[in-house]
Amino acid sequence: MSGIVADIVLQDGVVYTADAKDTLCEAVAVRGNRILHVGSNESVQRYIGMTTRVIDIKGKTVTPGLIDSHIHPPGLSLLELYEVRLYHVDTLKGYLAAVKEFIARNPETAMVYGRGWSWSVFTGEELIKGPRKEYLDEISRDIPIILRANDGHTLWVNSRAFEVNGITAATPVPKGGVIDTDPVTGDLWGTLKEWAMPLIALPEYSIAQYLEAMLLFQKKMHAFGITGILAMGSFSFEAMLETFAAMQRKNKLHLRVRMAATIRQEEEAASQFETVQRLKKQYDSPDLKIITAKFFTDGVVEGGTSHLLKAYSEKAGKGERYYGQFLWDEQKLKQAFAMANQQGLSIHVHSTGDASTRKVLDAMEWVRQQLPGSDWRNTITHLQLVAAGDVERFKKLNIIASVQPYWHFKGPNWWDKVDSQFLGDRAETEFPLGSFFARGITVASSSDYPATLTPNPLLAMDIGVTRNIDNGPLHGVPDITDSDDERYLLNKKERATLQQMIRSFTINGAYMLFLEQETGSLEAGKLADLVVFDRNLFAVNPADIDKAEVDMTIFNGRIVYKKSEAGCRK
Repeated sequence: MSGIVADIVLQDGVVYTADAKDTLCEAVAVRGNRILHVGSNESVQRYIGMTTRVIDIKGKTVTPGLIDSHIHPPGLSLLELYEVRLYHVDTLKGYLAAVKEFIARNPETAMVYGRGWSWSVFTGEELIKGPRKEYLDEISRDIPIILRANDGHTLWVNSRAFEVNGITAATPVPKGGVIDTDPVTGDLWGTLKEWAMPLIALPEYSIAQYLEAMLLFQKKMHAFGITGILAMGSFSFEAMLETFAAMQRKNKLHLRVRMAATIRQEEEAASQFETVQRLKKQYDSPDLKIITAKFFTDGVVEGGTSHLLKAYSEKAGKGERYYGQFLWDEQKLKQAFAMANQQGLSIHVHSTGDASTRKVLDAMEWVRQQLPGSDWRNTITHLQLVAAGDVERFKKLNIIASVQPYWHFKGPNWWDKVDSQFLGDRAETEFPLGSFFARGITVASSSDYPATLTPNPLLAMDIGVTRNIDNGPLHGVPDITDSDDERYLLNKKERATLQQMIRSFTINGAYMLFLEQETGSLEAGKLADLVVFDRNLFAVNPADIDKAEVDMTIFNGRIVYKKSEAGCRK
């Protein structure tokens, strides 16, 4: 035994370190909040003393703690505690029943807010515009009813919600937004998209309520092996910061939290950055920092708001030559990008359409020319359609590809009805993945939860490796056993390896968050963030990766989750 004694030793495992050499080993020793040693079963014995907790992993896989580098805390926790949950409901009748049940349980409620309806439930004009307000009016004309789509980009509301917010058919539409109207009568239809959504006031919660929801969210993260996040907005940015800070003060924050502040195109950029800098100084600790400015440059395909190089299919109901809208003035976007990088913030851009992504790359190239030699780790996220020639530009410009592999297959009751209808043949090429890895581009995987229903990285790893459906029953269909099953297979040329997928959730995510010197790989001296899975991930059928679960999560050298004691299943 050496003079240094470990607190925890994990041995007899398949330890994937995610280091520069993709090293596999057998054991890890932890002392305090740091990794003491990574190596063979034999080499770790010298760190075992009388007080060491020795855990025999029995051939299971160990990886660095996972990082979800694009997520909206507290996910569905507010929904589960205070709102109407429409996920797992797949009929209009079911949506309306859920709202009625909520009102019956909460007769004193002054507002109904829920989330989770799917475009795929609707047909005809409602597949294009969204569901009508009259469905909700039949439930109540006295209280506002506000229901957000599962992708987060459309609100379905009743007449009362329009009234209390002063919205009429004559209300000016914010740039980048849509207020749908009836093409015959001109009356309000019942839906608002993208930057029109802020016209509707949403429920406000206390910090105590946010805290309750965030603790539930953190518990779920640990159950999925997640120890670090890049947090996007989901409620007031300052309230989110204060909630995480309250967790810190109570010694209850057990995640490495990095924050993205949204910069809105309709407001003056300089004043927004002044606010961000004030908050950046106010909330600055090892586990809570603002590091990124987030921009939206288009919307989503299903809402007809992605900005495309080739016009939408006529089946999208937008006319013959409709390309979607780029949300920013291109010159103002360049200036805002430069402002972000000059102030020490990386750039994180929502872009789903290929035309949008090309313009974002143009702006990032301009900024790179203005600020040569800078290491800002700028990122484009979602990337549903990317022109082949633009993939190469990510490498040239050192742009990180932020992907959500959870979406990289032909979703039952979705792909044929939405993506294929709106995009035509282009839908077969959507969501590149392997192309990024093949060119040496840094790929960071994430969930965009709650746009993704379950932020379990194992599901994303399964899909990334197979480009096929992960967990059939989760999507309402039987499971598959063959990764080449063509029913849900999306462009298998874009498959990645399991090692690549793990790296995208570990060291690549850490790099994106400027944390790669401290976490993201299992190396002596780094912070002790680790995950133990319940099997050897490298030995299972790729189509069965989703069936694995997390046995144990260690954050900062402390066991924060054990499957045998508590859990959060798929």
